[in-house]
Amino acid sequence: MKGKILVIIPSLNEEKAIGDVISGIKKELGDCDVLVIDGYSRDNTVGVSLSHGAEVIQVAKEFGIAAAVEAGILVAYREKYGYLVRIDADGQHPPSEIKKILAHVISGEADFVIGSRFLGDADYTPTFLRNISIQTISFLLKALYKVKITDCTSGCQIYNSKVIEFFAQDNKFEYSEIRAIWMARKAGFVIKEEFINMAPRTHGVSSFSPWIAFFYMFKNIVDLVLSIPISLKRIAK
Repeated sequence: MKGKILVIIPSLNEEKAIGDVISGIKKELGDCDVLVIDGYSRDNTVGVSLSHGAEVIQVAKEFGIAAAVEAGILVAYREKYGYLVRIDADGQHPPSEIKKILAHVISGEADFVIGSRFLGDADYTPTFLRNISIQTISFLLKALYKVKITDCTSGCQIYNSKVIEFFAQDNKFEYSEIRAIWMARKAGFVIKEEFINMAPRTHGVSSFSPWIAFFYMFKNIVDLVLSIPISLKRIAK
């Protein structure tokens, strides 16, 4: 399945948006497979996804979005997909722009591409608190890993087969947008950002409450700081 594209869409109660997301992806990317990884939605997200031609697997929402994306990475690896595209189910990542940024991975220019809302004038901006968190983590990524990322929490990430294999074969890998960045950078992969006009959510409610968002950011800051090995040299007397 060399060169084949798998688009994974983690979802939870997104019946009003996900149909248009799937249709838009299939229209823009053509010959690709779409896998919705659902957290046992209470609404008709699964039915809408199936009716629009996507495959669906379910992962308990208690395991969070991390387990959903990890499941998608394993599917991509086991089925030997050439490229993995991860986008959100709420319609905030316009499918019309995915093809544009995917081209940088297909051409071999980068191994890993992130869709950033901060490289242009996007229709959506995060809250003040989230903005501060993003800036803090971006500063740490640059200071610790020499990689400049403006939108480190973007839910639009694209990997080639080498990155898919790298994550899938690491038994200790626990996904977050930020962990994926520093792990890939540490492994020597080429990471690139491209502008994506992230749109405001028009349906449903985000599963990220202020408390969950704060905990997520705090956890990732600690994880990032601890990712740098500290060597202690013994001083000879």
